[in-house]
This record gives sequence, structure tokens and C-alpha cells, in this order.
Amino acid sequence: MDIKKIKAFMMVIDNKSFSSVAEILEISQPAVSKQIKSLEKTLGVPLLHRDSFEPTEAGRIVYRKGKQFLESWEELVEECRNFHNELSGQLRVGASSIPGTYFVPSIAKNFLHAFPRVEIQLSITESEEVVQQIMEEKLDVGFVGSEVHNSQITNQFIAKDKLVVIGPTESEAIVSLDELREEPFIFRSKQSGTWKAAQKGFQLLGYSIDDLNCIATVPNTEGAIAMVEGGLGYSIVSDIAAKKALTYKKICIIAELPVERSFYAIHLSSKKHNKLITSFIEQ
Repeated sequence: MDIKKIKAFMMVIDNKSFSSVAEILEISQPAVSKQIKSLEKTLGVPLLHRDSFEPTEAGRIVYRKGKQFLESWEELVEECRNFHNELSGQLRVGASSIPGTYFVPSIAKNFLHAFPRVEIQLSITESEEVVQQIMEEKLDVGFVGSEVHNSQITNQFIAKDKLVVIGPTESEAIVSLDELREEPFIFRSKQSGTWKAAQKGFQLLGYSIDDLNCIATVPNTEGAIAMVEGGLGYSIVSDIAAKKALTYKKICIIAELPVERSFYAIHLSSKKHNKLITSFIEQ
């Protein structure tokens, strides 16, 4: 069966590149080209214009039918697996920093208690990277800080949160964001879901987050809290994370932004019948 060849062909059409697909599949570029040539030989027609990576007329039919075929195959595989009462195998989970730190551990604990033969592989990175890896099928389930508007991805709401401005323990509440313009500020990267929500919160108040005095950019919430705790400046973090740090008297909450943030579990819509994925999200 030519499942791998059909999948490689579709990925080349989507990515417009042999090298990108080779990197995603972790094989050589000639191996990708060989799979597509083999598929063309089997079907007896050219499927791809090599100069533009656009499908031929026959290629368009193969792409459309291939998508339907792969979805049906995935459904068949999952239905066969469901004959076994106990789930097993590896589940690749990716999450942005807040759900990865505060939501996923408890979900994973409950899931592994119910299905001890499953192995969970967890990675924590920026929201955009989680979405990209879901699309590339490097992850099975993702947890991100905003809804993903893509017809190939299914979103499931899991929790709400808000954003707060934090400062060192001796800080006082502020009346206006103008009071922070000259203060040292710890930023998150522009790919961070937290930071995108923070930018929206500032805009709603008539300010620009870029007017703040950035002294450092950190990759995660814990890094921002640690720098604030060390007296290096101020930052914007999840209320969930801030309240935990507040319990240990590490920081002080000085303002709340007028923006709510929702967290979602995401997976490819084509894997809606995957019992491993749906059972994990339902924990």
C-alpha cells in the first residue's frame, strides 16, 4: 500500500518544497523525490510540476482523493485499535508555558492512572510552534493560549485566565499604565500567546506595549517571574501563575489588564477518531 508515498506527495504540494518535507519526515530530499516518482510510476501519470511544485490535473485528483483516503485509513486504524479495552502506545503532547505548567501535569496524571500502558512525551514551547508541530504531525495533541482558526485543526476549550502586571514584592498598585513607561520591563517573545494577549490588553487601554522600557526577553512565564522576583523590573504574566508566586510572596500584583484569555486543546481534525487523543483531552 502506498500510504507513505501519497502522504509525501500531499506534503510537497502543501509545503512547495522537497527539502521542507524531507526535514519534517526526517528523511533525505532524494528519498522524498523517489517516493513521488514511484507513486507516479504506479499510477502511470505525472503528478507534479517540479518547477512550481503545483499539481498536474491528475495530481489534483490524487491530492483530493488522497486526503479522503488518509482520513478513512486513520479512522479504520482507530476503530481496529478500539477492539482492545486498554489503550497503549506513545502520545506526543506539546503545550505553551501556562497550560504546560499548570494544566497538562494533572491531565497527564489522571490519564496515566487510567491507562498505564501509554507513554506520554511532553514538550513545552511557544504557542505558534505547538500549532506548527501539530500541522506537521510531530505532535498528537497541543495545548495553546488562543483558538486556532484552521479548518484542519479541532479546538476544544479547557480553561480561562486573565493577565496581570507584576512587580517586586515592595511594589505598589498603579492607577495608570503611564506610571510604568520609564520602569524596566521584562518581555516575552512575540511568538508567545501570553504576550500577544498582553499587547491586546494594552491596546484596549489606549497604550502600546512597545512604549515600555524592555530590558530583557525571556522564553517562559517562570523566567519572567524569576526576574521580577530578583528585583530586575516588571512583567505581564498569567493570573494563574502570578497567584501561585504570590502565595510564596515572590512578587506583587500591581494591575490587571482588561483581557480574558482562553486555553484550548488542539489536534488534527483528521484524527477525531483517535481514541488515544480524545481520551487524553477528556481527562
